[in-house]
Amino acid sequence: DPVINAAFECFRGKLKELEGIIDARNNDSKLNNRNGAGVMPYELLKPYSEPGVTGKGVPYSISI
Repeated sequence: DPVINAAFECFRGKLKELEGIIDARNNDSKLNNRNGAGVMPYELLKPYSEPGVTGKGVPYSISI
């Protein structure tokens, strides 16, 4: 169905935009909670990750 495909592509584009925002914030040295010794980059809600248990991506139990 073209309407469903268009809606999915719009949603997918917004997820890619969100991933870019998360990456930009991880690389921003002005954000104190993103820098320092032993600080891991934030990746929990990044929409795309490798398959398997990675500690990345949107968990199934999240409620919006």
